[in-house]
Amino acid sequence: MATQAKQHTHKNPKSGKSLLHDKFTHVVPRRRLTTEELYRNLAEVDPALLLMALVHITRDTSLLDRYGPELKKAERGELQPGVKHVDTVAGVSTVAVISDQSRKELIQLAAAALDHDPAEQTEYLSGYELDPDTFIKMASLVVGQPVDPENTEMFLEQAGFVRPLPVLSQSGEHPAERIELAIIGAGMTGLAAAVQAMDRGFGFRIFESTDKVGGVWSLNDYPGVAVDTPAVYYSLSYEMNSSWSSYYPTGPEYLAYLNKLVDKYGFRERIEFNSEILRVEWIDADQEWELTIVRNGRDAYKYRAAAVMTCLGHLNRPLYPDLQGRETFKGVSIHANRWRHDVDLRGKRVGIIGTGATGVQVIGKISQEVGHLTVFQRQPMWIAPNRVGDGVVAPGKRWARENLPYYLHWDRLKDYWSFGDAVGYPVVRADPEWARTHQSISPANDAAMQFFLNYIHSCFGEDSELTRKLTPDYAPLGKRIVRDPYDFAPGGFYYALSQPNVDLETSKLARVVPDGILTSEGKLIELDVIIYATGMTLDWLSPVEVVGREGVRLSQLWRDNNPSSYLGGMVPGFPNLFVNSGPHTGAAHAGGHNFMAEVVNHYAMECLQMLVEEDARSIEVTQEAHDEHNRKLDEAMAGSIWVWERRANTYYTNQKGRPILPTPWRHVDFWKMTREPRKDAFILR
Repeated sequence: MATQAKQHTHKNPKSGKSLLHDKFTHVVPRRRLTTEELYRNLAEVDPALLLMALVHITRDTSLLDRYGPELKKAERGELQPGVKHVDTVAGVSTVAVISDQSRKELIQLAAAALDHDPAEQTEYLSGYELDPDTFIKMASLVVGQPVDPENTEMFLEQAGFVRPLPVLSQSGEHPAERIELAIIGAGMTGLAAAVQAMDRGFGFRIFESTDKVGGVWSLNDYPGVAVDTPAVYYSLSYEMNSSWSSYYPTGPEYLAYLNKLVDKYGFRERIEFNSEILRVEWIDADQEWELTIVRNGRDAYKYRAAAVMTCLGHLNRPLYPDLQGRETFKGVSIHANRWRHDVDLRGKRVGIIGTGATGVQVIGKISQEVGHLTVFQRQPMWIAPNRVGDGVVAPGKRWARENLPYYLHWDRLKDYWSFGDAVGYPVVRADPEWARTHQSISPANDAAMQFFLNYIHSCFGEDSELTRKLTPDYAPLGKRIVRDPYDFAPGGFYYALSQPNVDLETSKLARVVPDGILTSEGKLIELDVIIYATGMTLDWLSPVEVVGREGVRLSQLWRDNNPSSYLGGMVPGFPNLFVNSGPHTGAAHAGGHNFMAEVVNHYAMECLQMLVEEDARSIEVTQEAHDEHNRKLDEAMAGSIWVWERRANTYYTNQKGRPILPTPWRHVDFWKMTREPRKDAFILR
């Protein structure tokens, strides 16, 4: 057996104290797995993930040299038979291949280690015990290409091997419990903040305007609602779920995951439901925030908190198009994000406006039951193929996630890589010379465009009318990429458009009339039902009046849809306020918001820990630090697609063309920037 990997330490850089303790250790239960079980379930799983799990089980790192060189990735481009899972941008397979003999040997080794009394098994090699070089070697084998060592710490966290660990020391000289944190919103971001607050020992209450947890996943219950990022990645790194039934789970399944999170940590009683925040005001004399809250729509009361974290998300209120006559329609009107379940669409003439993420899911679902569907497309979207068939996780893969030690962790790392910096970041960075003569902005961006074009052509033919209508005239990722909810088969968006009962209308809309919608060309499309799949309002906390020191209102500072903050969530003049889902925290090149939610939460907790350790009452970013941060942000943003691409209509930029939502940095850069607050960037009182 090879020499055991050395201890991977996590220590405070100042105090030198180890941060490894039971609360932050991911425990993998030991149980007997029979040879029959292993052979039955591991015959088709990704051999790279199987190899990584085997290294953890046996603690034998020499297996990496023995089997690693044989692992191969599927070729770029068209999928090989049997390969189902690909990333969303460039069509690169994330499933490795290995010889049948080597797979058999790997299963035999697993059986030798696991098919006996668990009490006789050695402890599995944990993520903490992997020295950085070994970890990077394993990660590189999993993703099929070299992984830069700069990603080590972030990948350990995002793969679930470690929780987001405190950097600032917790000396115990001052009680963390004196921090009472008010968390606004019980969606994924707010629940994640609550878990991290519990880890730190901070007190907290969550205020939720509805009667349930889940945020958008409790409000959005339209037909076909689902996650369009692989759920093994679009979940919290410290609360991974091994039992997802689908790669892209339905909304109800994701909502169940969030409810399970609440129940596991037991903080449902700390959530104030049906409690709408009207006003948040800083009381300087007391160094506290005062919240004005309306419960159940009628009972107003005040609540004091040392700090406030807003976790309302970017998009909350339904957005309707600026279209005259909407109120004159004599049929039924529905906004997709506030679905009406009392409406029967069977056999009806239905029109749907919008082909974004929500629209394509609704269209794929309802096209099979309506009498006739007219899809009103305002601007074509780049559509990524689904490429996972019916989306159901293969039984062997699910079994391995649930039973094979650390298989789930490496599976998550593989998906994170596929949606992360290495694949996505080059696609959003402009090559000026290339961009001057191409629709795309760089060779990497062009490769993504060709991938999407191949999908359109494979469905409709290269020279068809539908291809002409559906092909965008802007570069990919100029606006949010949309995933087809299914392959070119029933349930899919492109498939729906190919059906005889579905029409794609690309003319501009003139107005709504009592009988339907009139186009700018004078064509009346008669309808029984109009569905507005036109998205949500980018609020920036506008439903809440936030008043800082000296009566300054956040809405004034952020007027004209031009917000700015420090590291995504702190604003001069607003002490102890942390805005998650703030400006420039959209993970636009790299998929799920879960990453940014965790990172911004971590930074907020570090700032509150600084408050505790310095025995201070308030922490406020200086104007100088804020301005310098935004100067660097604008410099980094200048080379991004959101500055270069002006043809795409997107909420990523404001009316003056300034990007306000996406981050211009790689994930690893932003992760490092938010590890530990710099004391000289703040005013402590």
